[in-house]
Amino acid sequence: MGLVEIDTSNEDLFKPYEFKVLPKGKHRFEVANDLVVEPAKSSDNNVIKVELRCQDEDENKGSVVFDTFVLIENPQTEKHRKSRQINQGRLAQFAVACGVRTKEEIESGKGIPLDEFKGKICDAITRIVPYKDPNTGEAKQSAKIARYLFEPEGN
Repeated sequence: MGLVEIDTSNEDLFKPYEFKVLPKGKHRFEVANDLVVEPAKSSDNNVIKVELRCQDEDENKGSVVFDTFVLIENPQTEKHRKSRQINQGRLAQFAVACGVRTKEEIESGKGIPLDEFKGKICDAITRIVPYKDPNTGEAKQSAKIARYLFEPEGN
């Protein structure tokens, strides 16, 4: 094992770290992780988790936004069918925005190759979403992807 020395002169040593919230608006992102299908924690569905690092040439560079695509394999209700439709649409738009597939390739039935996303660049619109910190109950905010931009004019 070993012993790790801690700099005890740091007066913020025991304060929780506050992450900067990426402001709402259009941003450029790099896909920072390998995309894999994994089981969801709270349902029988599978998910694809994405870590996006902001590439804007300003104080936001390096800020992280997470996104999740839920893969509903066997929708049982109208709500499940609608959720499946929305998630598949968002994943298809993400693939086109990253240049991994074209609209025509997706429409022709080609699958989406998850192993081609890491390092790809895409543009997206973010929004700010309030949430309660599960540890403290404190009101916080986080940036979420509102939509991926895949048309040449950015619409």
